[in-house]
Amino acid sequence: MTIDEIRSDLLEFIKKERTLDETSKHFELTNNEIMGFIKELTSEGFMISTVIKDNEIQIMNKGTTDFTADNDYDIEIDSDNEKILVISDLNLGSKYQQLSFLNEVYKKAYAEGIRKVIVCGDISAGLISPKNIYYNSLFKYDTQSQAEYIIDNFPKLNGMKTYFITGEKDHTHEIKNSESIGKMISDKRKDMIYFGPNHCTVNLINKDKETGKILNQAKILVRHPKGKVAYTLSYKPQQYISSMRSEDKVDMVLHGHFLQCEKMHFRGVDEISVPGMTATTPKMKDDGANNTVGAWILDIKLKKKGIEKVVPTLIPCYQTIQNDYLYSKPLSSTKDKTTHVKNETEKHIDKIYNFIKNGTRFEDFIKEMNISMTEGYGLVETMKLYGKPIELNMTEDGSLIFHKKKKTKTTQYTSKDKEGLIETNICVISDTHLGTKEQQLTLINEVYKEAHRRGIKIVLHIGDVLDGDYTQIRKEQTYQLFLRGFDEQVGYVIDMYPHIDGITTYFIQGSHDETHLKNGGATAGAWIDRCRDDMIYLGQDKATFKINNLRILMDHPGGGNAKSYSYKPQQAIEGLNPGEKPNILLQGHYHKSYYMFYRNVHSLLVPCIVNQSQFMKKMNLQNIVGAYFLKIYSDDKGNIHYFEPEEHLFSTKDLIENDYLKCKKLDIRLPKKDKK
Repeated sequence: MTIDEIRSDLLEFIKKERTLDETSKHFELTNNEIMGFIKELTSEGFMISTVIKDNEIQIMNKGTTDFTADNDYDIEIDSDNEKILVISDLNLGSKYQQLSFLNEVYKKAYAEGIRKVIVCGDISAGLISPKNIYYNSLFKYDTQSQAEYIIDNFPKLNGMKTYFITGEKDHTHEIKNSESIGKMISDKRKDMIYFGPNHCTVNLINKDKETGKILNQAKILVRHPKGKVAYTLSYKPQQYISSMRSEDKVDMVLHGHFLQCEKMHFRGVDEISVPGMTATTPKMKDDGANNTVGAWILDIKLKKKGIEKVVPTLIPCYQTIQNDYLYSKPLSSTKDKTTHVKNETEKHIDKIYNFIKNGTRFEDFIKEMNISMTEGYGLVETMKLYGKPIELNMTEDGSLIFHKKKKTKTTQYTSKDKEGLIETNICVISDTHLGTKEQQLTLINEVYKEAHRRGIKIVLHIGDVLDGDYTQIRKEQTYQLFLRGFDEQVGYVIDMYPHIDGITTYFIQGSHDETHLKNGGATAGAWIDRCRDDMIYLGQDKATFKINNLRILMDHPGGGNAKSYSYKPQQAIEGLNPGEKPNILLQGHYHKSYYMFYRNVHSLLVPCIVNQSQFMKKMNLQNIVGAYFLKIYSDDKGNIHYFEPEEHLFSTKDLIENDYLKCKKLDIRLPKKDKK
């Protein structure tokens, strides 16, 4: 054998773990010669493990991929603003894949001018052992067929590029067959660029076209972590960001794997968990795993170094399609379509399937085919494995006849564009705590002016309009208030709360507002409502606001903060009685900013607009100041097709010391002709 032949055969032979003695004997070489070849191959990039087990050297070829490498890639953009589609966990090759939804998302993104897509891992279903109980959840069982299926069926639209990493399911191809499915796909599809396994850093760069000088840039970390998913959605992302050293910090982290949907700005990093694109599999059911299906469109505004603003839009999928793998068709607008060459077995199955007609008697079929009854049953099962929807039904006289199943797809998501939907725009604020020396009325005014600039007519306030009167149990509050008692605080809101013609504020009371009721039997919200036509009181702690067939639950809960942002809203959603689930849940009280899509409910923790109180400082509670601007696209039944939760956050530099002494009332009166 030549040296090249030895090297090639050696790599093949040690795909399974072998002892050094066994390998030497097989190739009729010394142990040192074998170790010399392994050193050469390792230096060329092959991942060959050498470990000592039971006093013997064990060797194994794990392929050419370093799963721990830090991959870094640049994507150039034409301006300081870029829209990107972000998806994850497609599991193509599984019977539970949702290629139809994937196609819908690509079409919607393409219509909005998006030409860049990031996939956060598990583009394939991966390999499952035939001995595994979940083996039949696949319809493409091996590396070659899954790669070919993705190459043939993944959406292909002119000018659209897909950048992807691989996850743990994709890596089963490499571990078992030393085949990188990411490289196999990118070699055949020039519009699909492989960015490596597990994670990579994407540098979004905007350069001056003439000089080539970098004008703006941001670092985005794309991850597909491993391990079990925590109950609280935000726990793992918060834990990861907390563990980052300052030199490792990026501007944004995109998380796949978790099959959840949430977005937060935490420790200076924009974090987004990307939902999956697969129906709930038998393994997910057995594991009790939550499965959220959808996609993100991220409108990213860059600054010189970093991200100035991210406006996310969620495209949710409320109901997946059963057996979508049998009926979905490839989406392509290009001429260079890749064709799948069928092998002889597939051609034979196609021929037999086309030969069978609905109502054909099974007895006649096996006679025509000249096969036994057992072979006939086996052939039916084989056709099912190759995606041919066929059944044997028994007639009244006991005969078996063939039935080719035809399925009409039913789903709650449609291909409607935004123009065909109802647009709802709302501003959401909470916890203004007017009456304390830490109030920030100037910033409240800024939010209202921005709402007016956007043409928004509705502001929802989620409680704690006032700082209230806790002086009986918190003596120190006496010295933190500049307005004391019911008359002063309520009178101040009536006189000073921003007024803009055309904007109506709907509000609930929180625990601080309620202190006036507890102390003296007076409901502050009711009196504000009586004296201000533009402020509508909806109730204490909770209220459901309805608009355009949307049900929005406004909630000001009690109790303390949880370390994980998602814990409290998850508890609230799970505590709802059947039939009570709203489309949107808005929670105040916690002074946090967070969004998640959980059990088909869009849920937000609404930030405050007040400086950090002495009580919060003492309890080491984070205080996030800002508001949300919500843009919602829904149909006439209230189903949300696009949900855009835009944070409008203020930094500590924006907070005004002693604002209560300096602030002025915002009062915008419009001519009668403009009050529409």
